[in-house]
Amino acid sequence: MDIIEDLTRRGLLDSFSNKEEISEMLKTKQTIYCGFDPSAPSLQLGNFVMITILSRLQKAGHRIIALVGGGTGMIGDPSGKKAERTFQSADTILHNVECIKAQLSKYIDFSDPEKGILLNNADWWGKISVIEFLRDFGKSFSINYMLDKEIIRSRLEVGISYSEFSYMILQSGDFYYLNQNYGATMQIGGGDQWGNLTSSLDFVRKKNPDAKVEVFSAKLITDSEGKKFGKSEKGALYLNASMCSPYYIYQYFMNVSDIDVARYMKIFDDRDISEIEKDVAIHNQHPELRLGQKQLAHLIVSKVHSEEVALSCEKMTEALFTGNFTSLSEKEAEEISADLPQGEVEVEEINILDALIATFLAKSKREAREFVSAGSVRVNGEKVDSLDANLSRKDALHGYMFFLKRGKKNYALLKFKK
Repeated sequence: MDIIEDLTRRGLLDSFSNKEEISEMLKTKQTIYCGFDPSAPSLQLGNFVMITILSRLQKAGHRIIALVGGGTGMIGDPSGKKAERTFQSADTILHNVECIKAQLSKYIDFSDPEKGILLNNADWWGKISVIEFLRDFGKSFSINYMLDKEIIRSRLEVGISYSEFSYMILQSGDFYYLNQNYGATMQIGGGDQWGNLTSSLDFVRKKNPDAKVEVFSAKLITDSEGKKFGKSEKGALYLNASMCSPYYIYQYFMNVSDIDVARYMKIFDDRDISEIEKDVAIHNQHPELRLGQKQLAHLIVSKVHSEEVALSCEKMTEALFTGNFTSLSEKEAEEISADLPQGEVEVEEINILDALIATFLAKSKREAREFVSAGSVRVNGEKVDSLDANLSRKDALHGYMFFLKRGKKNYALLKFKK
């Protein structure tokens, strides 16, 4: 099976400038480039889909150019945006570029320039004057041509600045520069980049009619409800652990639907499709066991962070399920409690009834007594059956934490002030 067929079967590819020609070209080593926007100091799970594609192309023997837009990031890509971006300072963009370079180096092999190259387009755009830009690049784009692109049309009602309007010219210039200096023959981007991809292709061919170049795009992944992949109630799921907890990413995949399990496994699991389908079939026999979600969550966190971090996330998830928190490290306990209701007290000891009220698990002492008397309250996994039970700092997990549970699913954290 060739790489295009494999990526298509995995549900990853969307549009092609010429699918047959691309498939034929990929039978021999090609130099393929993809751009990454440094609008934040971290990539996110949506970007990781593209990284996965680039990694597979590299393993298939092709040379990858990962281009971080230190130059274009100063302008802002209008693709998929409903309004103008807010400009970021040059120092912020430079910082973001370095952060993203470090992230990309974790997932793509840049040890040999014949395998992969990591570049910043500020290195060439920063050397071109306004007059050179207008003569050498702007002259090749008619206004009518640009207005016909969906990227531009979609923004006309709300307005678009000349800066963002010119973005497709800059991206086209990137492809031409990489074609001339690094032999790039293909460009790949997300489905919302199709207008920029095709304008890049037209520009390179106009500049060099003999150039053998093509472009293709990846599907914008959504879940079974049509929501953009990698987005949660908190926003984007960043790959940087300090910006998004690995445990939160783990829980994101633990809660995906059964339909999405099969789709995401095909996207991220490097094994042959037939092997993945066997595991999906096993999952579908007993979906209540959530075997597919567990396998998927472990796979993603292992890839994004490490096997050790994935195992830690499993341990935290198991702690919530069983109520046994004593084996958790302080960091794990803090991470698992991040989304729980929390109450903080300054005393050295507190009665269980007051603790339930402090953590919002009970509205009043009367209600708290009912919960305890019914045997529905646990503290750090241990059942509490006495109304006179007290929680003392000396018995707290890591010296200041108690996990309280009311009923089957209601958790909260009581913290003694440090």
